[in-house]
Amino acid sequence: MSIGLTFTGRIEGPAALAAAAKILAEQRGCSLSVNRTGLRLELCPLGGQLNVLWRPGEAPEDPWLVRGECVSTPAGAGLHRAAVELLDGLPIRRLAVEDETGFFRHRDFQRMKAEHFYPWLRTLVEVCARESGKGVSGMQLCWDLEQYAPEDIPDTVVTPMGRFRLSELANMVERDGIEALAGRFFLWNGRTQDARFYRNRAINALWEHCCFAPSSRSQEDEAVNTTILDDLERAAKLDPSLPLPRASYEEVCALAGREPVLADGPALEEEFSPGYRKDFVTHALGALRLTLPGGYLYRWEQWDSGGAHLWTDGGSDSPIWRVNAYHAREGEAQFTDSLDALHGVEDQMLRGGALRWGWREIQEDEEPLYQAVCEVIAGPALYLLTATCTGPEGLGQIAQTIGGISVVTNTARRETVQTQKE
Repeated sequence: MSIGLTFTGRIEGPAALAAAAKILAEQRGCSLSVNRTGLRLELCPLGGQLNVLWRPGEAPEDPWLVRGECVSTPAGAGLHRAAVELLDGLPIRRLAVEDETGFFRHRDFQRMKAEHFYPWLRTLVEVCARESGKGVSGMQLCWDLEQYAPEDIPDTVVTPMGRFRLSELANMVERDGIEALAGRFFLWNGRTQDARFYRNRAINALWEHCCFAPSSRSQEDEAVNTTILDDLERAAKLDPSLPLPRASYEEVCALAGREPVLADGPALEEEFSPGYRKDFVTHALGALRLTLPGGYLYRWEQWDSGGAHLWTDGGSDSPIWRVNAYHAREGEAQFTDSLDALHGVEDQMLRGGALRWGWREIQEDEEPLYQAVCEVIAGPALYLLTATCTGPEGLGQIAQTIGGISVVTNTARRETVQTQKE
């Protein structure tokens, strides 16, 4: 169960509300997006959004109706407070707020944390403590299941704020109290965007988004690296005594071509160093599970007709992967005969499906290339994968990746703890 709030009300019209939201966004330093059905104010990562939807009243002369929500976990109590204060500033008449924490009414920040956010966190800690020592793999807390899955390490838990031993969270609470864990687990646990907020926002980016690749590789790498460095430097200025991930800071400085400027101070020392994407990660497309180096960047490649899911690390010697998904109109999917002309065709049985693949030589811009073509079937689904490399030596790496492909016909089999809104 998540913590959050919902609301309803009336407005003069979308234009007036959007104009007021724009002013608030500029004042509060958050981003605003508006479309024909509503608007969204982005306050922080980890789902830190205030969403507003509008529609006209039943009669032309009636006021427009609005409804919206903010889900405050796992971002933290600071997000909840900020969302309430945004609602205070929006021109919504007859505003009715359902706030399970009661904060919209009593405005006692410490009370809200003690009565709602800390018990919520204790529940997660208790779940981890129960599973500790059992060798559990694939356990996740508050992880976005629509994105990649980090590498499995038994008896640990994956969170947006880093990887922890299952026993470590309970030990931290026993040793230092729930407030200490909250300050590390929640991205925004304070009243304002203080030093810990910027430190934790950088920690989330280091763990979840950073590829630890040079900023020169892509605009995405440049943006992530720059944000991490800016946030850590700002945190150090706001509170020089706050422990920071200094080794990661220096590593990203080198990748960004930026001179380290942090003064000497305490380091955040933990068992696992940041960076899920330093290791292999597993991408899910329907039932297909494809494990690739975490440093690969994803994009949708648009074709004249259709397109493909594409992963590349930007290096000329690394394979470029493309995936398309198809669905049989009736019955189970079958392999096509298009692989028959390939070299070295191999078949492999999978739990819940099968795959078949081979390779061929192709020409692209008059350059000879080697391309593996793989078909994966799982029930009515057929997945077509291609991996293109510059030389025959790349086929070995591709074969290893294909050998790790799996299908999952029931995603509920994973031992995942995911807090969800009821």
